[in-house]
Amino acid sequence: ISLPNVLIQAEIKKHIAEPNTEEHDNSADFALDVLIKANEQKDDVDNLYNTYEQSEMHQNITSYLTGQEYANDLNNISRAEKGAPGRSFGMEIYYVSQRTLRNAIRDPALFLSQVVVSIVLGLLVGLVFYDMDNTIDPGIQNRLGAIFFIIVSQIFSTVTALEPFLKERALFIHEHNSGYYRIPTFFFAKLLCDVLPMRIIPSIVFSLIAYFMSGLQRSAGQFFVFLVTIFMSSVFGSAMCFFISACIKTFAVALIVVVLIFVVMLVFSGFLISLSSVFSWLSWIQWISAFRYASNVLTVNEFQNSYFCLSNATNICPVSGTRTLMKQEIDYNTDWDMWKYFFALTMIAITFFLLAFMRLLRVR
Repeated sequence: ISLPNVLIQAEIKKHIAEPNTEEHDNSADFALDVLIKANEQKDDVDNLYNTYEQSEMHQNITSYLTGQEYANDLNNISRAEKGAPGRSFGMEIYYVSQRTLRNAIRDPALFLSQVVVSIVLGLLVGLVFYDMDNTIDPGIQNRLGAIFFIIVSQIFSTVTALEPFLKERALFIHEHNSGYYRIPTFFFAKLLCDVLPMRIIPSIVFSLIAYFMSGLQRSAGQFFVFLVTIFMSSVFGSAMCFFISACIKTFAVALIVVVLIFVVMLVFSGFLISLSSVFSWLSWIQWISAFRYASNVLTVNEFQNSYFCLSNATNICPVSGTRTLMKQEIDYNTDWDMWKYFFALTMIAITFFLLAFMRLLRVR
């Protein structure tokens, strides 16, 4: 028979307490001998079966098999075999986010380095472009140079976002394949507790230092536009790095690819060359250049409704900022003209986050 029974257990326990003295005999052999002997005699088999049915073990097993606990266990086993976690999405988000935050707190070096870099870059911008004059020359050129340098420095400083996922890649694959959590759980926890927080405070620190030291248009509305543009530029850089790190396992290769993409976008920002003079089969790159959209937002924000004076007669201001905007081929006539650039920058960032999520679905 295949079912255990209390009589066999009693015999085996007795054998263990008083072991047989035969050579090479042990408890396992004795149990097999009892089962073989019982199987040869029908009466013994019936007695064993009846005894088992009346035993507490049989009652416990029957109760378990007919109860809700067994159904839940079967459901969990089925979900585990399919790779689906047995917890709610909200619970997964809570625990994975909690772990992400704790890891950031336990190892604050990356976050602190971002803040330090923001302070250094902010001071550099503030000192190089300190209190720029509101003049035609060099005021206009300095402002354009400051905007270009600010956007470039903020986007390129996000390459540090490559390392965190590359370090967690093996852990993510193991935990997901083991059914610990869903891929959306990891993605949103990473986004909400790592990527975005790593950009908010550095963006604020940089903006407070660079904006007021450099002497840009000092109004609350224009500072807000500057701040959100700096933040979204950093988010775009992080999204790009997140996507590349999900595609490439090696840090050095991923870094080269990210820098190459940034440089290509930088060339088509409109600051280095007039985009109308570029080959038509290359000019389409300007429409996916985050550098172009970010710098256009800051340029419109700074030059719209402003006038620039002669260097030797500061009371005479014959040049309006709109002339510079026209020269840079930037739309500025309506409020939407500025925000459409910001919207395009935001959509590029979201697109790369979606591409990163799609790539995570294929990571094995």
